Amino acid sequence: MQRPVLLKTALVVSSLVLGCSQSGGKEYVGPAPGQHFSQAVSTDGFVYVSGVIASDITGDIAAQTTEIFENLRGVLKQAGSSIEHIVNATVTLEQAGDLAAMDAVYGAQFKGDPPARSTYIGNMVRPGALLEIAVTAVPNGAPRRAVMPPGWMKPASPYSYAMQSGDTLFLSGMVSTDMKDLTRVRGDTPTQVRRAMDNAVELLKAAGMTLDDTVSSRVVITHRVAEFALMNETYGPYWNVTDRTLSGPGVPGRPGRATVGLDNLPGFDFQVTFIAVRGSAPREVVVAPNADGTPGQQGLFFPSGITVGNRMWTSGIIGGTAENIGDIEAETKENLTRLERFLKAGGFGYTDVVAVEVWLTNVRHYEAVDEILRETFPTNPPVRKVVGVDQLGGYQNRSLTEIAFIAAR
Repeated sequence: MQRPVLLKTALVVSSLVLGCSQSGGKEYVGPAPGQHFSQAVSTDGFVYVSGVIASDITGDIAAQTTEIFENLRGVLKQAGSSIEHIVNATVTLEQAGDLAAMDAVYGAQFKGDPPARSTYIGNMVRPGALLEIAVTAVPNGAPRRAVMPPGWMKPASPYSYAMQSGDTLFLSGMVSTDMKDLTRVRGDTPTQVRRAMDNAVELLKAAGMTLDDTVSSRVVITHRVAEFALMNETYGPYWNVTDRTLSGPGVPGRPGRATVGLDNLPGFDFQVTFIAVRGSAPREVVVAPNADGTPGQQGLFFPSGITVGNRMWTSGIIGGTAENIGDIEAETKENLTRLERFLKAGGFGYTDVVAVEVWLTNVRHYEAVDEILRETFPTNPPVRKVVGVDQLGGYQNRSLTEIAFIAAR
């Protein structure tokens, strides 16, 4: 992996009490000094928190993990939540060898069932940072329960296989493992994809759901370009989608998806993470029109996004074209233009965006992306998570960034 260079800004969430603001049914824990993203946004029964890295990057993995949780406690308290109410976490490590030491500190933070979790190996936007943790929580007093299918062995690391709150289920990253004894199932990409997907199906079933309830998918494949087609050939048939021009409630459709080339934990080439929702509001497939206004269609393996009630999950989008490839500012602006079309097709707009995920093939581009996002969200900005990755797809597999949104009205 490439090594990051020094940046003037970094994703460091401050534990200082900066006050909260309200707008449009949302409550914001404001940006830390010098930053252009909210520390947390509370809306529709969930608390979204920006990815956190340690401000003191001189310490080892244990010290940095400890500081991150100290900061998370402060932010969650301002947002009316707590560590014990986290339902989902994404941990990105700079080095796979730090997993055990990180787990030792991470596991000690939770008195009850730990949240669902996905763990990746990626580049930090701040040199010396060893990890980033981004979480979603529920307000204090809200329901929260762990889900584990019968016959599965308890996870070896401190996470729950899935965490449910109300109508929403957060799955941990599923990999190619025999869940009865946690042994790795070895094989080529199709073998690993099938095993991980079968595990997800069984986990959803234990919660009374199916893949048709999934709204968001995050696919991390170690050899993205080389194995991408094989992955899709195996992933796609898990949903029965025959007409990609259809949209709306009750339409069969795969979830919104982002797919990046990133290292998984050693021994695994594929990891998939889902969010599923099953409640009174219908799940709607969103198909955005083309740039010229002509009718669009679902992507071959994902739609523009999925809506359920007041929430929308977009697919990750890449903005690289023959005209702008290699220009991070032009690519990012094209990303956002396409995402705005996705939002409008679902009945949402920029002011509804509560969370932004950014993947960069070169973390030196963070400042340019940060400035464009600041201009796009000048007041009450969404939370943000940024990770440096090995490779993205798009135009000639040379795109520099991929971006996805979560929105709530």
